[in-house]
Amino acid sequence: MKKTLAEENVILKELQLNGTVTLKEAMDKLSVSEATARRLFSRLEEKGLGVRSHGRITLPASSYNFYRYDVSKELYVKEKKAIANFAVSLVKDGDVLFLDSGTTVCLFSMALADALRQKTLNDIKVFTNSYMIINILNDLAVVNLIGGTYRPNRKDFCGYMTEKSIKDCHFDKCFLGTDGYTQEFGFTTTEFESAKICETAIASSDSSIIITDFHKFGSSALVSFSNGLDITAVITDDKIPTAIAREMQGRGINVKTVKID
Repeated sequence: MKKTLAEENVILKELQLNGTVTLKEAMDKLSVSEATARRLFSRLEEKGLGVRSHGRITLPASSYNFYRYDVSKELYVKEKKAIANFAVSLVKDGDVLFLDSGTTVCLFSMALADALRQKTLNDIKVFTNSYMIINILNDLAVVNLIGGTYRPNRKDFCGYMTEKSIKDCHFDKCFLGTDGYTQEFGFTTTEFESAKICETAIASSDSSIIITDFHKFGSSALVSFSNGLDITAVITDDKIPTAIAREMQGRGINVKTVKID
């Protein structure tokens, strides 16, 4: 079972990067037979994660602008953990934080939890619209769950109540994920509600930090929420394309890269 899931995750990563994977590419990548690759493609299609056609599997058109927490949490975990662990160094005792609901931010909350247990970080207050994060930090810090309309695909809350609550607060720092970045559109996300939450959190925070892995750079999702100039820092891994990192730094965006072994 673990091997099967590992093989699916390898192909999901390739789909996220390239949009399509051929049978031969899957066979070479996984060192499996054609029959095994076909069965793998079939399972992914049954789960709604791909569409089979003519010896290949393709990312569903809707996936380019539809976020699934359960899929995203399995992708680029090594990179996300390294980014999350580094991001904790930006948090100070007594900080009031807003955390959004992305999978990298969720891993960041786990790193925060470790720091709180070890007493290297103390007395923080957390506001979040994430159902997942409330369960991670609730016993270790003052945590405020910001309610609204529940979104199963993101495991969070959105809408007027969410935005109003964030707008009425003041945060020392907010930590946000993103679903894409290009120079033309800036930081983007898949849904209007998510974009509004990010915009509101940035406006309500002294410092705004984007934490995201390399594969989000060079592609855009549906809705822009920042051109990057209102972002205090972007924390990513060292696989970010060099040209994009230079472009961002040239525009005055503070990019911090974490080395991945």
